[in-house]
Amino acid sequence: MATSDATSCADESPSCPICLGAFNIPRQLTCMHCFCEHCIKSYIKSKAAKVDDIDKIECPVCQTVVRRPHRVTSVESWISRLPINTVLLSISSESKVNVIRPCEACQSRDMMKSADGYCVDCEEAMCVDCKVVHQHQKATKTHSIVCLEELTRSPQNALKYATAFNCPEHDGEDIKFYCSNHRLACCVVCCGMNHRNCESVLDLKTEASTLLKEDPGVIIESLKTLETHLNKFIDINNENISNLECQMNVVTAAIRDLRKKLNDALDEFERKIKMDGNIIYKGDMIKKQEENHACLSLVNSIRNSRAVLEVVNQNGNNIQKFLVTDKTKSQLTSYSEVIHERFKKINKITLQLKVDPRLQSLMEGNFAKLVTKSEYQDFPLKVMNRLKKRCSFLVTSIFEVKGQDEKKEHYIDLVCLPEDKVMLIDDYNSRCYLLDSLFCNISSYSFLSMPWSIRISDAEEVVVSLRDHNQIQFLSVKDNTIRPTRMIKTRLPCFGIDVAGKGSIVVSGPNFAKRKCYWSVINDRGEETSYHEYWDRAWSNSYIALNELKTRVYISTYVTDSLFCFDIAGSLLFIYNPDNLKGSYGITLDMDDNVYVLGRNSKNIHQLSPDGAVLQILTAGLPKCPVAITYNRSKNQLLLTNEPSQRKIHAIKLS
Repeated sequence: MATSDATSCADESPSCPICLGAFNIPRQLTCMHCFCEHCIKSYIKSKAAKVDDIDKIECPVCQTVVRRPHRVTSVESWISRLPINTVLLSISSESKVNVIRPCEACQSRDMMKSADGYCVDCEEAMCVDCKVVHQHQKATKTHSIVCLEELTRSPQNALKYATAFNCPEHDGEDIKFYCSNHRLACCVVCCGMNHRNCESVLDLKTEASTLLKEDPGVIIESLKTLETHLNKFIDINNENISNLECQMNVVTAAIRDLRKKLNDALDEFERKIKMDGNIIYKGDMIKKQEENHACLSLVNSIRNSRAVLEVVNQNGNNIQKFLVTDKTKSQLTSYSEVIHERFKKINKITLQLKVDPRLQSLMEGNFAKLVTKSEYQDFPLKVMNRLKKRCSFLVTSIFEVKGQDEKKEHYIDLVCLPEDKVMLIDDYNSRCYLLDSLFCNISSYSFLSMPWSIRISDAEEVVVSLRDHNQIQFLSVKDNTIRPTRMIKTRLPCFGIDVAGKGSIVVSGPNFAKRKCYWSVINDRGEETSYHEYWDRAWSNSYIALNELKTRVYISTYVTDSLFCFDIAGSLLFIYNPDNLKGSYGITLDMDDNVYVLGRNSKNIHQLSPDGAVLQILTAGLPKCPVAITYNRSKNQLLLTNEPSQRKIHAIKLS
């Protein structure tokens, strides 16, 4: 892998995600990510060196599995079968990048000749001699050969001579159809083998313009946003590297000052501490540079996707627009998830000299030690919000909860567990139920007092607020059985509850003594670490939800008809209080930190951005009086309960 400074990001021309340099013969994998020919060849060879017979690789960017074509035995042959992305090639040429294009036929015979022609059918660059042979062979004499200079002169020419998109599953087959049921582009063989029973398989030649529902410009803007965030990540790391150098200088000065006081006894200490300091400093610097390199690689991939999509959007036909847009849209989701995981790991490393004040082992040279501290930062990645557009609510499904034995039930809250299991809270009967993926009861548990809200503590444990006794109950759901594990006592009644991290819980409820609504952060012993009041009236019915980074607290309180948002330190960020939100009740967040709050009396769902901007309000297809709501990440759907209780769960699919 090549090394590069973050300033290379300033260059807007397409570049290879591996070497971070200008493309030299951009070869395209089936996932549409492109790399220099020699870079992807080196990558495949490095993987092949670890196994006897390599038949597949993972894309260096998205980890999509790319299989070796049939009847191909060598890495060189495999590389030659990878298509050249003529659009990127033309963009590189347009940017006046010196792209060397050898004749591929000569190259396979270990000969080096520059190419001046390109066979559109074979997707190969060739020299003058090979071009003559190609035009006179019976099998290839009808092929279309164009001047390589003309092909790379502009993106318009590249698209003009672009061949069909190849099927990643079947060698030699072009993508001609689109299965709406599976949302997959496919070839004739795919249709015959995998989509025979599908109801909607469309011919791209006639239906591409109809299928092109997503505006490529929206995706282009989202790709630009991802680039901006990655560059911000790089800037943070570069600033940290600079600060580490300054801090190392401070440490060195502190060592010199200490040495003046300790004279000869500090000679050995100075040598040792400088050596340790340089090792730590260089190690942290290298780590940050490696993180930057990974980000630069992803920036270049995003830029390449954007560049191709911009060109196709401006100059391509409808089939090209649809296929590139559809593939880039899936890449965008993958990019967002990768970047989101990366930003969760942003840390600020500091370097300090920590001196032992007692100097117990003075003569042994144990005067001080170097301490590094990683401080994770709250990076506002969620402003991306996927494609910065509201989601679509699809058809509502209604499932009957089976296996309960109570005559009357009231599902006041629910939560989704791994394997699509659901846990319900029934406050009428002071019970909770564990349901399987088909909403059949597989276990239940009775509380000693009335429960209110439930949230996940970890993969095998949930936490429930008990409103009447100022208690929080922890329950194990391991092996499909509900068992109590521990209980903590709180100072005030707690209704809303969510987990803020290990050993930290956020609760909300009424402070009747002060006639206020409050929320607070408590530890695993029930002790308050922070306390905040937010409404001048003591009212019990409230729900809490935290964002994924645990930096924001959203509170829905019934009497206020409002949604409150605070940062975890207690500062009010916004209040959402529209006229058409009556009886604000259940609340949940999706994977993009969009907020969904129920209007129990207004009978609607309000979808908000993380910053409180209303995205849409759903009224159709809802139960009469929606009460509780949760988000199922694996199925990307909302689950709702309602009043009066009908032992039913409403599922609303998002897209």
